[in-house]
Amino acid sequence: MFHKALWMRQWKQGKYIILLFWLTSLYQLPYKYYQEAQMQLKLSKMKFGDYTYYYSYYFQTSDGTVFFQGATLIALACLLIGWERNNQSNDFLFSMPFKRKDIFLTKWWLGVFNIITVQIVCWISMYGIKNMSFHNEYQTFAPFYSYFLYATVVLIAIYTFALFIGTITGHIFSQSILTIILLFLPYGFGLLISGFIYSHTQWSVDAMGEIEYHTHEYLQHIGIISPLEYFSITYDYHPIETFDDYGNKLPSASQDNPTERISVPSPWTLLTPFSYIITFLSIATFLYTRTPNEQSGKILLFPNLQKWFIICTVLCFGLLGGRILGGRDALLSYYVGFFLFATISYFIFTRLLKLKFAFARK
Repeated sequence: MFHKALWMRQWKQGKYIILLFWLTSLYQLPYKYYQEAQMQLKLSKMKFGDYTYYYSYYFQTSDGTVFFQGATLIALACLLIGWERNNQSNDFLFSMPFKRKDIFLTKWWLGVFNIITVQIVCWISMYGIKNMSFHNEYQTFAPFYSYFLYATVVLIAIYTFALFIGTITGHIFSQSILTIILLFLPYGFGLLISGFIYSHTQWSVDAMGEIEYHTHEYLQHIGIISPLEYFSITYDYHPIETFDDYGNKLPSASQDNPTERISVPSPWTLLTPFSYIITFLSIATFLYTRTPNEQSGKILLFPNLQKWFIICTVLCFGLLGGRILGGRDALLSYYVGFFLFATISYFIFTRLLKLKFAFARK
């Protein structure tokens, strides 16, 4: 697995995406953290009228940090596996005196090593910025320890899953599209199910909203980013404003605990991404050693998967069509949309699965 030639080849192939991952991570974490410190320092020195400065800092995973990091890692996985299949350079790679298992694990370790390293560098950088900047007077760094642990596990899980999809797909576009769809499927599937229930019952819109909320609540536990979904770090020193029954503002009270809105999900939520890593790394390693090279360029490498792929995609597109055209007391419209979308998707994907796409050999 630790063959220098393999490492050099994988590095040469993915170095620009890896560099992009580093730049994205450093910009989203240490640089933005430093920018926020400078902005708070500037606000604290402003003096006009009756303006009173209160420190505030908000860090949420919904700001896009994990999204951009994850997207870059998906691109890296697609480059290391999907692009090789497109230009057929994997034929040369498999002819080299290395086990396929070692080739795949080298790809995996290359990504994991950079994920861990960049997270450590960002953590150390932010810790240094915190101690030497305006943040130091108002923050404790403890919540960020949890964040970097959670984010590292989630990013490794995303990268592992993207590599797994690469072992069953024969094209860089099918690998990237399937990875994105399947990662978000736990969140979109609740909407499809609620649309089915809504069209088959007499329940109100509020009741359906409640169903969607609870369905999302259950399905989020199998989502790969579940440990970070409600992760937030908030420091807010603004006084608490209260009003009487007539809407008159009462004297403001100081914050008892400016850190009380820090939200760190339970460590048990890490079981989901850990399960992704263990399960899909094992399956991906097994499948990569049995890759049928003659299927490279097709959407799916293994013909046995095509039947299940058609069933699942047709069902999901059917539910989507029903969701779009259906509604309360509109059962006929629901099934018109269901069968219309299902039929169209069936004919499209049965033909796409037979096609073979490939670029010229390099």
